[in-house]
This record gives sequence, structure tokens and C-alpha cells, in this order.
Amino acid sequence: MTMEAEEAWSASELLARVLRGPVKRRTPPRLRVFFLRQLRLCGEVSLAAKRTGVPLSTAYRWRRRDPAFRERWDAIQLQRRDIIEDRLMAIVREGELRSVYHKGLEVGWRRTFTHLASIRVLDYLNRRAGEKMSHNVSHSEAAEPTKNPEGPVA
Repeated sequence: MTMEAEEAWSASELLARVLRGPVKRRTPPRLRVFFLRQLRLCGEVSLAAKRTGVPLSTAYRWRRRDPAFRERWDAIQLQRRDIIEDRLMAIVREGELRSVYHKGLEVGWRRTFTHLASIRVLDYLNRRAGEKMSHNVSHSEAAEPTKNPEGPVA
């Protein structure tokens, strides 16, 4: 660039160029971070992949090959599951607000309580508690000697 071309830029153009910073390339590590950020926001793997511009198969390949990426993905899924549990419990406790219409116009709100939702939430929580119990086997139980199923020998 010649000296004349540099002088032609205004101070605001120079400031804007400096603040933009260098062009960021779409490298796989950056895409992984962006994918995980989108997964945390939307909670759906396919939607996060679409927003990131990465094929779904690539996201699952990253998950399969990179243990750190898999751990972060699983942590996000657990956070999302906790959020969903909290929302479901709020619906069970407080009910759902539904619009009431009369002659095509919204005239009010009605709070409805559905027993079906509470039964499903309880069933889900029971299944989840059962899964946690099956995964939390202590190592001390495995170290204990097994008892003779035939009983004492006389």
C-alpha cells in the first residue's frame, strides 16, 4: 500500500478495522466450541449442528473420537435434563395456564392440572433413580467375599 492510500482512510475506518480483529477461520476446534455453545442454548443435537453448519454425522464422529468433547457434551445434556425436570415439576405443582376463548376472542386464562403429567414425571424420576442406583455400585461390595449359598456345612 502506498502512503497516499493509507492516508485516505479515516480514523473511524481504522478503528473499525482494528476492532474487527483478524479473520477467524472455521477450524474444527472452533467449530466444536461453537457446536457445544449452540447445544447448550437449544438442547437439540440436530439443531445445534444445523446452526453450526456442521453435518450431524461429523458432530457424532467428534463425540466418538474425542473424550474431552464427549465429556462436555454429556455435561451439557445433564444440565438440560435438570432444566427439563425443573420445568416439569413446576407444571405439576402450579399447573398449566391455558387461554380461554369466546367467539374467537381470548377472554381469560384457566389454570389446568393434569394428573397424567404428574404420573409421567414420577415414572421418569423413578426410572432415573433406578439407573443411578445401578451405576453407583460401591467397590467395597465387590471386594467382600461371597457367601456360601448352600449355607453352613455340618
